[in-house]
Amino acid sequence: MNIWQEFSKETNGIFKEGYSWRSDSNEIEYKNWKIVFDNFTLWSGKDSTQMTRVVVPITLKDNFKFEIYREGFVRKIEKLFGAQDVEIGYAEFDKAFTIKSNNEFKIKTLLRNKELRNLIESQKDVNIQILNQKGIWEKKLPENEFELSYYIGGEILEIEVLNSLLQLFKALLDELFQMNAIVQMKIQ
Repeated sequence: MNIWQEFSKETNGIFKEGYSWRSDSNEIEYKNWKIVFDNFTLWSGKDSTQMTRVVVPITLKDNFKFEIYREGFVRKIEKLFGAQDVEIGYAEFDKAFTIKSNNEFKIKTLLRNKELRNLIESQKDVNIQILNQKGIWEKKLPENEFELSYYIGGEILEIEVLNSLLQLFKALLDELFQMNAIVQMKIQ
């Protein structure tokens, strides 16, 4: 049994077998949102990198977008050259993560939630964002369609890590909905 089959059994998700260049995946319904876990091969010339991603189609109420990622060498250099980030007022979190948003008040409100900050901090690597690209690297989505997404280099093979990402996404969706930033979707 592969990781996506195992994960779908544990989460009552829907296992979807991959085809051609698409990987197997697991779709989990949560309060009318569809959280999709899969692998994606990112090609750069002749080289390829395997990525794990989590994607949820969302409808924004007010165009609130953000990106949260863990500080790394490349990111530190970006900061030196003027990449803007938001500080949310929690010193340890601000030190560990770069936060970008088009609405400073809303990102601070979102990350005021201690459980959410703890779930983010518990991830080894963090790249969370709202954008209008299908599956992060695929085609641009139609106007007014967005995805809440996460990616990490490599394949996640530990059920505990996948479960912690699921908890993170549930908390993010709940908090964004409670803040009136997103609409509760009808599952298609």
